[in-house]
Amino acid sequence: MNDSFQYNHTVTPDEIDQQDHVHNLRYLRWTLSAAHAHSAAGGWDSQAQLQRGIGWVVRSHDITYRAAALAGDELVVQTWLSEVTPMAIRRRYVIARPADRTVLAKAETRWVLVDLRDRKAIRLDPETLASLQVRESAPPLPWQ
Repeated sequence: MNDSFQYNHTVTPDEIDQQDHVHNLRYLRWTLSAAHAHSAAGGWDSQAQLQRGIGWVVRSHDITYRAAALAGDELVVQTWLSEVTPMAIRRRYVIARPADRTVLAKAETRWVLVDLRDRKAIRLDPETLASLQVRESAPPLPWQ
C-alpha cells in the first residue's frame, strides 16, 4: 500500500443542506470512501475478507471543519496511515479545495480489524502488518 492516497470528488447537489453548503456527514462519507479506495489500491480485497468473516470497523472519528464546501466544488481527500499497531490503525485525512487552496477539514479515524462472526477485534497478521506503510507527516497539499 502506498504511504498516501488522493481521492477526488465533485460536490453534487444532493450533498447540499438547508444552509446551502455541504452537510457535515458528507465529509465523513468522503473519508470513508477515500479509506476504502486507498485500501483497494493497496490490494486489500474487502469482498474476499468479508467472505472469510473479517472486516475493518471504525472505533472513533475526529473531524475538524475549517471551511464550507459548496455545490460543484472539486475536492481532494488525501489519506494516509499515521499509526499501525497489531490491534489498530490510525488513518488521517485532509479534505481540500485546490481551486482556492483551501483546507476544508482535517480528520482522523481509528480502525480495528474484526472477526465479524463474534464481533471481536483481532490482531493483524504479520503479512498485513508488513504491507501497511506509516507516513510520519501529512503529504503535500495538491497545490504545494
